This record gives sequence, structure tokens and C-alpha cells, in this order.
Amino acid sequence: MRVFFILFAFFIFSCADRAEISTQDIERVTEADEIIHDFTMLSTIGEMQEWFMKADYFERFSKERRWMAFNVFLETLNETDKNFYRSDSLFVSEITDVYTGMGNVEIISPNGILHTDKIIWDRRTDRIHAPNDVYIKNDNNEIWGSVLYTNSNMDFVDLRHVSGIGSVE
Repeated sequence: MRVFFILFAFFIFSCADRAEISTQDIERVTEADEIIHDFTMLSTIGEMQEWFMKADYFERFSKERRWMAFNVFLETLNETDKNFYRSDSLFVSEITDVYTGMGNVEIISPNGILHTDKIIWDRRTDRIHAPNDVYIKNDNNEIWGSVLYTNSNMDFVDLRHVSGIGSVE
């Protein structure tokens, strides 16, 4: 019976959703090529500014095409939906375009404010997954729960184990 349970658990956890990126993306495999204190970055697509980021500390691993930053502030610069992002640490895979924010994560969007301790943001699909407890405030409504799926604007919220305070429209 124990062997069956272990095999069953292995099968279940090995079939995880793409948004549930493993932490191997954030492990140090080699020494950093670049180390920068008081780091600032402006990301552009052609002539258009995409986002602006500040961090206290930044490390880049060019062979692995990944980087990490600590005490991070990021602001999207599109004119319609400005979003702000903060976290204690941010780990980025340039290959998959997946951003993993850990520690005191906060996202401020036109649709509300999200607080959690970890997010996994697939920027190619603009899908955000917060596997742990979350708190969301929108206007006069507050909800909390766990296992969140949303996008960077929080246009929709898929949340498990939900509780809340506010009005139903």
C-alpha cells in the first residue's frame, strides 16, 4: 500500500501545471557574471518603454540566462494599466520569461492590491500563480484565501479557500 501511495503521489506532483515552476529555476548553479548594488533597469520593446525596475542588489548569470534581484520595485510603463510590484527577492529565467517573487510580495493594479509571500509570474501568458496564502483589497472589499491564479492586472481572480468582507454587486 505504501509503494502505491508513493507512486501515486509522484504521478500527481509530476503532472503539475506549467505555472507551478519548480524552485530549480532559482538555485545558483554557477557564480554570477555581474553583481550590481543599487541597480536600476529600464526594459524597452523597440522605442516603447515596457517596465522600470529598481533593486538594492542584482546578480546575473549570463550562461544560464537568469538573474536575481533583492529588495525589488518594478513598475509597468504602459499608459492604460500601470501596475506596481514589490518583493524581497525576484528570480528571473530569461529563457522561460518566468519571474518568481518571494517574500513580502505586493502587486498594485487598477483592480486591487495583492499581498502574498510568493508568486510565479509567466510573463509570456501574463499568468500569475500564488501557491500560498493571499490577501486582496479592492475598493471596500477584502478577500483572503490560498492558491491564487490571476493576471498582472487582476482582471480575474481564481482563489481557493476564500473568505472576505465587503459588498456583493
